Amino acid sequence: MVTTQTLDGPVLLITDLSPRCDRAMDRAVSLSRERGTALIVLHVMDTPWLTKLAQPDWRSLQQANRETALGQLQLDLLGADVELKVLIEIGNPIEVIERVVNEQQCALIVSGTARDETLGRVVLGNTVERLARRCSIPLLVVRMRPSHAYKQVLVATDFSDGARAALTSAHALLPTADLTLYHAFDQVAGIYELDQPTIEEAIVNQQNKARLFAAAINNDASDAVKVVVEHGSPQQRLPAYVDDHPVDLVVLGTQGATGMVRAAMGSVAENLLASLRCDVMVVPRPAH
Repeated sequence: MVTTQTLDGPVLLITDLSPRCDRAMDRAVSLSRERGTALIVLHVMDTPWLTKLAQPDWRSLQQANRETALGQLQLDLLGADVELKVLIEIGNPIEVIERVVNEQQCALIVSGTARDETLGRVVLGNTVERLARRCSIPLLVVRMRPSHAYKQVLVATDFSDGARAALTSAHALLPTADLTLYHAFDQVAGIYELDQPTIEEAIVNQQNKARLFAAAINNDASDAVKVVVEHGSPQQRLPAYVDDHPVDLVVLGTQGATGMVRAAMGSVAENLLASLRCDVMVVPRPAH
C-alpha cells in the first residue's frame, strides 16, 4: 500500500496514451506549474501471460512498444515548461503506480476517465477505481477540459476524519481556490418525515457544526470557507448542486486507508466519484 507523502512532492500523471487522457495531461502540467513542482508522467505496459505464451518474441515487441510510447509522450509534452520526468514501466499497473509514488515521494496522482456512457455518465476504469480505494495520497480524476486554474472547489463533508483530510488537502494543494464546505443530511424522525420548521432548525445546527469543522484547516482560513447545508440524500443533492453552480472540482474523503476499510471507499463517495460530471479529487484518510 502507498504510504502518506508530503503535499510538496511532484505530481504524478498516469496515462494509457489514449486521447481521453489529454485533458488529464493538460491539468497535470497546469498544476505542476502553479505549484512549482516536478511532473512525472507514467505509462505502464501490462503484458498478459497469455501473450507471453502465444508470442515467443514478446520481449522484443515489448521493447518496441516501450520506445513508441516514450516517443509519443515526449512529443505530447513538448513545450511543457515544468520540470519533467517520463517513465515507461512494465508490470502490474497498480503495483507499478504504488512503487513510483513511494520512490518519487509524489503528492498527487492525476488520471483521466475510462470512458463516457449514455447521458454523460462517466464510469471509471478498473485501475482508477482500485487506486481510489488503495492509495493514501490524493487522486485527481479529470473530466473537464482545463481552461483555467481551479477557482471554485467544493469539499463534501460528513464531519468524519476522512472528510477532514479532504478539507485540509484541498486547502494545501489549492491554496488560492475558493472553498465551499458542503454537507447534505437525510434525517428522519422515526417513521415520519421532518416538517419544514424542524428541517430549517436542523440546517442551522448543521451549518454551525460545519463552520466549526472548517476550523480544521486553521482559524484564519476557515473564515473564508463558504458553508452550504442541504436536507436530502447526499448522492442526489450534491450532483444537483454541482449542476446548478460553477463548481470546478469536488473533493471527497474516503472512509479509511488501512485495514479492512481500505477495500471500500464508502458507498456515498464511490457513487459520487462515478456520477459527478466535473473533476473529482479523492482524498483518503491518513493511516494512523
